Amino acid sequence: MTIITGGQDNFDPPIRMEITNKTTGDNRIRVAVEKSDAEGIDFYTHNWADKTTWYEDSARIVSETLSDAGDRTTYSCVNQNIIDMYHGKTTQEDDIFDAQGNSYRVEVKVSGVVKTEQDPHYGSGGDFTVNYPSGTVTFLSQQPSGANVEMTYHYARSSIFTVNPPVGKKLNIDTVEVQFSDDIEVTDTIVFDTYGLADVFAPQLVPSVLPSGTLIKIDTFKYKTMNDYQNAALRSYPKYPPLGGSGWRGQQAGVHVFDWDYLKSKSIFSSYGMKVVLRLEHDEPFLGAYATATFYCGLENE
Repeated sequence: MTIITGGQDNFDPPIRMEITNKTTGDNRIRVAVEKSDAEGIDFYTHNWADKTTWYEDSARIVSETLSDAGDRTTYSCVNQNIIDMYHGKTTQEDDIFDAQGNSYRVEVKVSGVVKTEQDPHYGSGGDFTVNYPSGTVTFLSQQPSGANVEMTYHYARSSIFTVNPPVGKKLNIDTVEVQFSDDIEVTDTIVFDTYGLADVFAPQLVPSVLPSGTLIKIDTFKYKTMNDYQNAALRSYPKYPPLGGSGWRGQQAGVHVFDWDYLKSKSIFSSYGMKVVLRLEHDEPFLGAYATATFYCGLENE
């Protein structure tokens, strides 16, 4: 026999229970509980300690002519904190595109000819490397006199990161983890704002005060100090030591993980215009190597 339950209430993801005819020695029915096989989706935030990962609110610049430092090898763009989607700084980076479907990878042309960025796997070869924080391109060989060097890129503008469901879906936030490198220095407040349609959450204001379709803030939580993370989290794990070696694929500092394992899923409804927006209050990056969050979510039709 199979029983499908809704967990603690109707907003929880379903739990499948297989009931067998086997019993214990005192005739109690044995029950096996399986995880739901419903659709799921995970969100991996940018690194709050590295502006070159702050892609969501970044601006795209097309074919900017770079400035020659005078050696025909080093060229600079007018912006800094270029988004880096090539060196494993953001989980699943190859699958991330901007709202218009453009890749976040930089493109460099010399007199109209596309050049190749050095592959980090080899650490050699290619035509150029990029210093993403400074917005500087360095060629591995001198460019022709009078060459026009252009770059298409995105640069960071703010720390905003959004968690929201696809159209027609309900997002159940089941578990959240925050990961801090051992050397992290908290320099700003992380704000979690939840938004929804005024039509749903403040209908008395529509349309006399607010136009229909206006998003309003319905909840806010701020993490100002490291103690706030420790107080709010359900549990933490022993520190993970540096792993993976000294190269770009490795984890150079130990990592502490805090876990929010919600006893009741937090549901975000597409039809209510709901979304969770994370941001650094002053857009000041943390100091240290690594500070991210992962949202593990269930996804259901509304």
